[in-house]
Amino acid sequence: MTMHSIEHLTPLEKSLLITLKGRALDSTARSSFLHDDLAAELADRLDHDLGTVSLGLGVREGIVIRTSMLDRAVDAFVRTHPDAVVVELGSGLETRMSRIDPPATVDWFDVDLPDVIALREAMMPVRENAHPVGVSLLDPQWTQAVPADRPTILVADGLLGFLSEAEVTNLLRSITDHFTAGDLVTNAYTRFSARLTGHYVASVGIPKDYRSFGFDDPRHLATLDPALSFVEEQTRATAPERKLLSPTARLNLRLMARWPSLLRHGVWVLRYRF
Repeated sequence: MTMHSIEHLTPLEKSLLITLKGRALDSTARSSFLHDDLAAELADRLDHDLGTVSLGLGVREGIVIRTSMLDRAVDAFVRTHPDAVVVELGSGLETRMSRIDPPATVDWFDVDLPDVIALREAMMPVRENAHPVGVSLLDPQWTQAVPADRPTILVADGLLGFLSEAEVTNLLRSITDHFTAGDLVTNAYTRFSARLTGHYVASVGIPKDYRSFGFDDPRHLATLDPALSFVEEQTRATAPERKLLSPTARLNLRLMARWPSLLRHGVWVLRYRF
């Protein structure tokens, strides 16, 4: 088995280890959410001790629940639009395409920094309709590699937490300026959760005092780019994935369901349309 080093990656690029570890651990859990065997295989092929990547209390579960929520959104979109384009923003070693297994008529674009995309190309199974794109999402020209005139869903898992509000604004406008129509689905962080980000990413080399971009109103991204329309939000309490939680966890969610603002501090997924 060929092992792949990641020591040349920056701390920001190494943040891909956090979600990869969460999915890999879930694959061996008795009550797996994702059954993502490919994630476990990729983790085993990295020449890096994932034991050094710290997942705090409840983080693994939060990662896989929000991943499953994003999976459902993408799967529903490609079933409705068999000629769709899927764009994974800040893809890391995300294995969503393997889990969803879209038809060959769907073109899937994984966009991330060049060194991350090189790692993906070395490790991922080859699929004819998978298109890796090595470019910074801060580059105004990043969209040029992606068709503009087909139904498009863009998915961002964790990405917004590593961008400033100004950078998010520019990214949103590059999306709505380029693509004709589609959906954007992303997880989000409240301002309170954003202040805690450094604690969760310090183990990959990001400073503990790091603070990410956060907001409290689910419609906030539409104020940054009026071409976006808010469609819906989901939290752990409203998502079907809650049925896989323990009875105690489900009871707690039922009790918390009357306070959406409190639930948003946990798993929070938003969908917009343009």
